[in-house]
Amino acid sequence: NPASGSVTVPVVLRERAEVRVAVYDVLGREVAVLHDGAAEGGQTELAFATDALPAGVYVVRAVAGGERVTRKLVVAR
Repeated sequence: NPASGSVTVPVVLRERAEVRVAVYDVLGREVAVLHDGAAEGGQTELAFATDALPAGVYVVRAVAGGERVTRKLVVAR
């Protein structure tokens, strides 16, 4: 679904871990960091305002321990 204005990124952890959640443009440049540090186990929702980004396709990458999850984010105007 295209996002406009803001988006919520859900993060689910089995246990406490160091987590980094960042947003990248299609050229691989990091454009935002949503979280970088320790997080408790369970579900957390990270709010991300997309207002400063131009319309386009982005990648949200979450890294926790040895696990990586990548999702596409479409910003529409």
